[in-house]
Amino acid sequence: MKKIIYTLFLSVITMHAMQLFSQGSDAQKAKELMNNFEFVKAISMYNSYFTLHSPVDEDFRNIASCYLMINDTKHAKEWISRLALKENPLAKDVLMYGKLLKNEGQYAEAIEQFERYKKLEPTDRNVDFQIQSSKDAIKWIANPELFDVRNMKALNSKNSDFGLIPFEKGFIFTSDRQNSIMLSNEDTYGWTGNPYLKLYKVEDASKLNDQSSIDPLNDKYHNGPAQFSENSKELFFTRTKMVRVKKKNRNIDPTSWIENIEQSDYENRLEIYSAKLTDEKWSDPAPFAYNKPEEYSIGHPVLSPDGSTLYYVSDMPGGFGGTDIYYSMKNADGSWGQPQNAGNTINTAGKEMFPHIDSDGTLYFSSDGHPGMGGLDIFKTNGKKNQWSTPENLKAPINSPKDDFSIYYTEKETSGYFSSNRDGGKGSDDIYYFESTPPSQLYVAVITKTIDDNNNIIPLDKVNVKMFSESNDKTKENLEEVNGKFSTEVKCKDTYTFVGSKEGYYTKSRTILTECTRKQDTLFVELIMEKMEIGRTIALKNIYYDFDESFIRDDAKPDLDLVVELMKDNKDIIVELGSHTDARGTDEYNVALSQRRADAAVKYIISKGIDKTRIVAKGFGETIHLNNCKDDVECTEDEHQLNRRTEFKVTGNIDGEKQVIKSDI
Repeated sequence: MKKIIYTLFLSVITMHAMQLFSQGSDAQKAKELMNNFEFVKAISMYNSYFTLHSPVDEDFRNIASCYLMINDTKHAKEWISRLALKENPLAKDVLMYGKLLKNEGQYAEAIEQFERYKKLEPTDRNVDFQIQSSKDAIKWIANPELFDVRNMKALNSKNSDFGLIPFEKGFIFTSDRQNSIMLSNEDTYGWTGNPYLKLYKVEDASKLNDQSSIDPLNDKYHNGPAQFSENSKELFFTRTKMVRVKKKNRNIDPTSWIENIEQSDYENRLEIYSAKLTDEKWSDPAPFAYNKPEEYSIGHPVLSPDGSTLYYVSDMPGGFGGTDIYYSMKNADGSWGQPQNAGNTINTAGKEMFPHIDSDGTLYFSSDGHPGMGGLDIFKTNGKKNQWSTPENLKAPINSPKDDFSIYYTEKETSGYFSSNRDGGKGSDDIYYFESTPPSQLYVAVITKTIDDNNNIIPLDKVNVKMFSESNDKTKENLEEVNGKFSTEVKCKDTYTFVGSKEGYYTKSRTILTECTRKQDTLFVELIMEKMEIGRTIALKNIYYDFDESFIRDDAKPDLDLVVELMKDNKDIIVELGSHTDARGTDEYNVALSQRRADAAVKYIISKGIDKTRIVAKGFGETIHLNNCKDDVECTEDEHQLNRRTEFKVTGNIDGEKQVIKSDI
């Protein structure tokens, strides 16, 4: 139905009889049905024709297009694949095949086709957008947001149901469900063979037996979606109007590979209407001041919480894409100001539709122009008028490979309703309920490793691993080891410290905050434990100094913090911190400079809570170089900086091989 609604913004719909069957083959008749927007009939005729005739390339594209226009992406994909998988395919067929694979959630296969398309059309950089969004979708599905989503089966019909919004003590929604046994041709929409969309109200979204059509508001053709303002008791909604225009020849769908579609003399355009509710009676619907069906469509209205701004969707000239979100400000006399584009932060070259404003002013809308999972995805952004934050994709499970739209929250970011045509639904579009659910289980897996003589990181077993919880004074001793991992269940939003110890190795600890992101999740903690070797020099990779300076730069602090961590984990070790200079300057000056640098590093470590009796500073000047930049050798600044370094080594234990070394600091 979104494909239909979108095309109502752009397409031409025939209302007069066409002489379809006077001449030509069944393939030509099927094409005429397609051009007349009777896609279901066209599909039936194409399939009948193909039982006796082999399709040509145009037939493959036409029947695929028909399936796409009724949102049957599965069959559209199957038909276009016969062209896209040929040895020498056309680039447009490969691109469409990739998009349809993405719509079906086959992201890896879609990426493969997008890469094929890049080779056929190397100048088209837009395909990189499709590749990246497919990769994002794979990640979002693997790590979904913490929501449960369920189909409102009692409310949904076998047809299209969407756009559920609050209305007094109940709800209003839009549907093309069939409420009578016999329908005349005038009551059905040739595109789908279903009734026209109507507005319905229901007291309980979990029940179907109290739903009823809002007859005072429903016009002959399509009606909805809508939004009700509780403050003003006013309903804003979309209607379809048939207008006679000059005959045109243009593509009805910018995603279609069909270049020319014959058009008739009538266009089906959208308009905005509003009606007020007084004593349970509706006023006559009033048209929006800027409806202009002779030139463009305008629909999907939504009022800001304070009632001062009306947002809506239109394909009026001057926008950024197929359909954009616009707004009008309410004047002092109650009239609405001129339409203003909401800006290119939210509007793209694609389609932006179904806006909704939450009670705090957050704008939710659907788009296929921002990075998404396949069809229309739901996004949120903060701001007003034409100033908005970068839209944020709501990700899985609210978004899916199919079309997801018309969201509203019953509780802020906790629960609500949205609409989707995702797989497994009851009809073509269904209404879904979602609610936030906390994780049921969270585990931490501690992996212990060490560094071998070749500087490779390898597993280390038989480690004693303890766990400390910030919210619980109890210590969990000796976590059980299974296949080299120490696994234990933990709570969300708590701080845990894991400590690994083993004879002959330095003790290692790591502290984490358990931010739960999935219903069932495992967090991995890696403890890399170094062998205890007295006297081995360990270079601190990022402890560099500016020329002729001894202060600690910000980029040096993380590596010094590692020394602090080691000394806190191993409270009996004694450390020497050695500093080196480059070759510039006299030997005496460089010894003094390196000593100042070592002293500065030691002072930083002591400031982090390390006892000064456990660490000593030593300046080596320019006596030990790491490269050939010695006296009278011309070197670059980067080469000189390599020699301006700090190293540390464990020189003993407080009760071990050496006496306590007292620092002069």
